[in-house]
Amino acid sequence: MSKLLIAVCTQAKTDEEFQKLPIYPSLKKQYEANAPHVDFHVFKDNNRGLSVCYNEILRDPKHSNKTVLFVHDDVVIDDLFLYEKLIESPYAITGLAGAKSFNKQSGKLAWHLSAPPSNYVGEVSHANPEGKIWTTVFGTTKSRALIIDGLFISCKVNELNGVEFDENFNFHFYDIAFCLRANDEKVKCGVLPIHAIHHGLGDSMLSEDWETTSIKFREVYCK
Repeated sequence: MSKLLIAVCTQAKTDEEFQKLPIYPSLKKQYEANAPHVDFHVFKDNNRGLSVCYNEILRDPKHSNKTVLFVHDDVVIDDLFLYEKLIESPYAITGLAGAKSFNKQSGKLAWHLSAPPSNYVGEVSHANPEGKIWTTVFGTTKSRALIIDGLFISCKVNELNGVEFDENFNFHFYDIAFCLRANDEKVKCGVLPIHAIHHGLGDSMLSEDWETTSIKFREVYCK
């Protein structure tokens, strides 16, 4: 059977710190449900860009026939059919939510601000600091997409046609750049109904680093 590799980058320095993060119980459950068909790679104490770490996985020959899920450490994967859904996905790149279009001339280059709501697809659940959970259904939950959100990116490595992450983008815009590169190479991207809960605030667009990186992204991808 095909192998699923779940890769996580984290700034947690020790196993004890990592085990306190939202992603850890998910990894444990996936192992219990799907061993030996699921492997894990955790980049602990990581200060490198996500693109650099993700490409390290994609370039490793021993992963060439695997499906690799790149997921943030503040995500809870609450779906016991994760393995089957990703292995059997009709897409080379699978996410949770995104859009079927991307306007490179929009004022804010986030995927949900660079496409009309009618082009949104997928769904994601969120948790606030008080533990309350709500789900945002953006649109059709099984659909082709042009852009997917980077909190959850699954790749069938042997179907990527050599597409890699752009290492000029460490965190912001790495997901959009990856999807645009995939589209240029006619690599299928889409979303599936996979239940996951994101504990992030989604407020990175308010940061100075996001604004600076957006200028660099425009220079490369919006000409």
